[in-house]
Amino acid sequence: MFELDGMTYTLRFNKQKIKTVELTTGISIVSALTANKGILSYQTVETLFVSGLVEEQGLVAVKQKEGLDIFDKLVEEKGLISLNVAVIEKLQEDMGFLFR
Repeated sequence: MFELDGMTYTLRFNKQKIKTVELTTGISIVSALTANKGILSYQTVETLFVSGLVEEQGLVAVKQKEGLDIFDKLVEEKGLISLNVAVIEKLQEDMGFLFR
């Protein structure tokens, strides 16, 4: 999904990660998605991205500090809207019940 410095990363979400993001940000992810027609705040995209980021090979979770660095580099390279779209697409794939 994302390649940076020779490493390939992807996003993986589950219920626990969503609960953690909601606790951290103080907002409901479903509420944020519906209120803003799918355009999430910078902080929400960043938090979701970092919490869901894994190395594609072995699906090893990326540590928070490294995830933040990767997010910052990808925002500069691809833009925030691209990452917003990637996060939402992966949420739909992994957590489809949030959208029904």
